[in-house]
Amino acid sequence: MHGDFSNITFSPERGYSAVFDLQGRIGLDADRNEQTAILLHQLRGALADLMGPHAGPAGPGLGFAIGDPAVADFTIGAGRYYVNGIGVENPAETTYARQPHAVLDAGGADRLPKGRYLAYLKVWERHVTEVEDPALHEPALGPHHPDTSSRAQVVWQVRAVPVPAGDVPVETWVADWIAEAASAEHRGVLQVRATRPHEADDDPCTAPSDAGYTGENQLYRVEIRSGGTAREGASFAWSRDNGSVIYPVQASDGPVVQVSGLGRDRHTTLEVGQWVEAVDDAVSLRRELGRPRPAAPLRQVVDVDVDLSTVTLDAPPPAIDRRRHPYLRRWDHTPPGKSPDGAVPVTEAQAARKDAGWIPLERGVEVRFLAGERGNPHRYRTGDYWVFPARRTLGDVIWPHPQGRGPHGVAYHYAPLAVVEGDGVTGWRTSFALPLTHGL
Repeated sequence: MHGDFSNITFSPERGYSAVFDLQGRIGLDADRNEQTAILLHQLRGALADLMGPHAGPAGPGLGFAIGDPAVADFTIGAGRYYVNGIGVENPAETTYARQPHAVLDAGGADRLPKGRYLAYLKVWERHVTEVEDPALHEPALGPHHPDTSSRAQVVWQVRAVPVPAGDVPVETWVADWIAEAASAEHRGVLQVRATRPHEADDDPCTAPSDAGYTGENQLYRVEIRSGGTAREGASFAWSRDNGSVIYPVQASDGPVVQVSGLGRDRHTTLEVGQWVEAVDDAVSLRRELGRPRPAAPLRQVVDVDVDLSTVTLDAPPPAIDRRRHPYLRRWDHTPPGKSPDGAVPVTEAQAARKDAGWIPLERGVEVRFLAGERGNPHRYRTGDYWVFPARRTLGDVIWPHPQGRGPHGVAYHYAPLAVVEGDGVTGWRTSFALPLTHGL
């Protein structure tokens, strides 16, 4: 989630059950956010234990029934369903082409497969600010007051994938496909360190004399831009502010983009030479698909007019649709040489080579991607990310994973709904009986 957070501290391995505020202390956003994460982890874990990986309430409340298949569409029934303990709700019957959380090209790239296919439910959470949902803004604070909070939104989409012909039973193929889609393996492994840069600040009043990191207190984000393997051209961008610096777009004329503001201070403004991506609801709801590749192309800033609040880019951004809440997101990387997509290429190194493959970000912060096993390379997914804090008083990054770790997100959850062939539908939903009413 691209929020303006000081840190993201929740870790299920620690087994914490509550966060307690202490009297007279400074409150931290990370503490309050961890309490929410603890409760959600416990609640969703309990529901998954009781219901299994996916199920809905028995009776009329069982949602997401697939029906009336046609050449280009099918219906999606109203009701509730749970995927890995995460509840999703479809308030009214809809169709594949008109589902509320998907911006589909139902006649093009997202057209339904020919022949037999699996209709499945995909669930995840996305970060929402007042730019995407203006109702989050409190008018009493004034139009230019910084937003006070953001939201996590559970997103569901019904998608389809062809079921191949062959000797493998459909039941086996569906189970294997769902397991593979949900697997977090081979999505990449990142290591992070801080080394003393040549331009290090030697002021003993501001940082330890042996500090590797010499910047401010930041929450760094490394995010995959173009997916695939390293050999196929996977790339990444990074932000020192968790990708939270954004500029709402009002209009565009070719490469000139009108924004509603250029940041609240010098740390959040835009400068010539920086890189931005044009994002809207369609991009955020389709990012991992990487269509087009990448989903939201990076553009470089070539001019900034503070008086007019306009930004001139090196190429026109995708078409602007105000109904989809467009904005520019700032990234802080500098692509090496002529990058094909404006991002940094993913280069991998063997773990045994301790000093090989490190990619400098800034102020002593370095990252490296570890190579996968022979014959089983890492396949990076657009939108997957890692986050880590850096603290000036430590002169270091906080990264408790010396062996590296997989992405912190995005976590996608899958459930089979039905296998469709022609006008026939074989349902795959499961249900559970409500214990307080079952048998009455």
